[in-house]
Amino acid sequence: MHIRAFSLMAGFALSVLLGNATPPVGVTSEPFRSPILANVFATQWAPSPLFSLILQTSNEGWGYDLAQIVNTFAPANSAGVPSQSGWHDHPSPIGFVQITQGGLWVQEKPDLTCLTYYPTGSILIEGQGHIHNAFNFDQKTATILRATWFIERYIPTTRTDQPDQVTNDPIVASPPPTVPCPNSVIAPVGPGASGR
Repeated sequence: MHIRAFSLMAGFALSVLLGNATPPVGVTSEPFRSPILANVFATQWAPSPLFSLILQTSNEGWGYDLAQIVNTFAPANSAGVPSQSGWHDHPSPIGFVQITQGGLWVQEKPDLTCLTYYPTGSILIEGQGHIHNAFNFDQKTATILRATWFIERYIPTTRTDQPDQVTNDPIVASPPPTVPCPNSVIAPVGPGASGR
């Protein structure tokens, strides 16, 4: 009886978790995760920009892991429908994302009516509470990004799915905006471009 009740509760919990997700479309991930193996201390005492960083190794039961992920966004399909990450944030105090191939369009607060373009070589700094949805509109080139996250050992994933930030739909992401944000660099393809 207890096993059956537990199974029902686990199934309900899973359905609730899956019910609050705007899932990725056309995105594959290759994750790698390991404990931080060495103590690191860095600081800059000169009058130039301030920089402090302390990372300390930890035992098996607690601490931070270093999670590295390669995400590949497939090219947009023949109808111009882009691959997308789905709305999410990351359960990490800080993470670094570098775009190594292609470009990435990102929809995020405070302005959900436009997209910001990040070309190859861009580095984004993200963390918990930075909810966003990312797209690849290019029909010829896959977008590849490499992410490095500092994740607490007890947290099993580097991503927390979120409902759509425009419609609050917990399952389906709304269509992306069709205009670039004022601060966005100009991209070869994307919202409003003829190559879309």
